Amino acid sequence: MRMKNKKIFVLMLAATLLLTPVTAFAGGKTVNVNGYEDVGMDQLSLSVSNVTKELDVKTLEAEMDAYFEVQAPSVVTTLNDSARFDVYKMNPVDGQIFTSGTKIKDVKGQAKIWVPDPLDVTGVYLKTVEISELENIEHDIPLIVKGANATLTEPGYYYVVLAYEALAGSADVLIHVTGSGTAPAADQAAPVKSDVPAKADAKPTASKVLVNSAATSFEAYNINGNNYFKLRDIAKVVSGTEKQFDVEYNASVKAINLLPGKAYTAVGGEMAAGDGKAKSAVLNTSKIYKDGQEVALTAYNINGNNYFKLRDLASAFNIGVTWDGATNTVGIDTALEYTE
Repeated sequence: MRMKNKKIFVLMLAATLLLTPVTAFAGGKTVNVNGYEDVGMDQLSLSVSNVTKELDVKTLEAEMDAYFEVQAPSVVTTLNDSARFDVYKMNPVDGQIFTSGTKIKDVKGQAKIWVPDPLDVTGVYLKTVEISELENIEHDIPLIVKGANATLTEPGYYYVVLAYEALAGSADVLIHVTGSGTAPAADQAAPVKSDVPAKADAKPTASKVLVNSAATSFEAYNINGNNYFKLRDIAKVVSGTEKQFDVEYNASVKAINLLPGKAYTAVGGEMAAGDGKAKSAVLNTSKIYKDGQEVALTAYNINGNNYFKLRDLASAFNIGVTWDGATNTVGIDTALEYTE
């Protein structure tokens, strides 16, 4: 960490309670940050989700670019390729000031690095790796691919820094996670929706399914007259399109976070064939977030997998869904807009 950042920690956070909000957002909002305005760059660096308050940090420390209060979970995402993207959980001293931080290792995304070419002892080639692999590989300055992200779930103060290789300076953001009321405690389930049965019969969907005009086999079920598809199956088949999204599950708070625009990360078991038999479905009571903001989506758990109402997912990610009654065919088309 640079020396100027250590100085900032002591100066800012000792006086953090003196700051008053510039803007307050009811229910949380995603806010973008340009960390290079002082050098005339009109380019956004980071986005922070679930922001409830934005504070005027410039009045306290000109070298910082933003200071937010957020509700958990909050997702910090890079909006451009960069040479550095680090997130630190700050360690308190006497409960008032912070002089150092612990680097968070759970940063998701990809990086490009130059590595020796095994086919040419004198050459190198550009390799794409997961950010989590960087600490185990010898490399020069990496290229952090835009879309890298970290999800903040634990209350406390966090320091985020993003830097471009060719430019001096960095985007520096302070985030205070309040943790107030956005995720259930580990032993407390989210409230059950009163208008949705807690238990239901799930019958295998007999309809043919086309994904972008290609016939695709799913283990899907009809529950109370609606088609339910496995969440991770839908994420997998739309990955690589403009409607793609990733799926994260935080077991400590029993929360599902859907990350729009990110390629899907497979966990195994996607697109597995079903046995064609009816099942018992139990309403999923986990909190569900889209890019860190809570959303109301109906889901059932069937044999340990989460099945979402197809039209709920399609609406959330603006995916076209069609129905051809003559051929009993469901269409999922990422080139179309969602319509009721």
